[in-house]
Amino acid sequence: MRLTRAGLEDLLASLAELLERYGVALDLAAGEEPALVESPSRSLSFELRGFLPDAHQPPRSVLELREVWQPGEAGDLERRDYAYELLDHERGYRRALHLHDRDWFADHFDVVVHEHCEQPNGTAPCAHVAGHPVRDGFRAVEMLMAIWIDPIVPDCAPLPCLEELR
Repeated sequence: MRLTRAGLEDLLASLAELLERYGVALDLAAGEEPALVESPSRSLSFELRGFLPDAHQPPRSVLELREVWQPGEAGDLERRDYAYELLDHERGYRRALHLHDRDWFADHFDVVVHEHCEQPNGTAPCAHVAGHPVRDGFRAVEMLMAIWIDPIVPDCAPLPCLEELR
């Protein structure tokens, strides 16, 4: 996926709007808007963190979207890393979809994407679960919200561990 800076700003605003339509209360100060952060290497990143609607104060479930975009050859931006995570304290469940540390994961597991699944929180069948690339943040929100609204907590045990697939 490649975007211009303006396209990335639009993507960030659209993701924030989607989360709010799902009832997610973004973790922003009053009047603050989601913003891109530029690194010294000229990569751009963002983090959206929000609380899922439940009957508790403070809410017990958190959804986070993080992406890093780096400049491409034609002056556009390419998504380099992502981390999309659901932390459901109510049901003691964590699900994360990750693309980061590409070289390390390629060297160790011949893949660049992985997932995490914990149930209860902090207890996982393995450190890294095999996963599939996530097309974009919109798809990640759909996937994680579907898990959160499902009355049955997913079972992490049958998921394939990267360590066992080597």
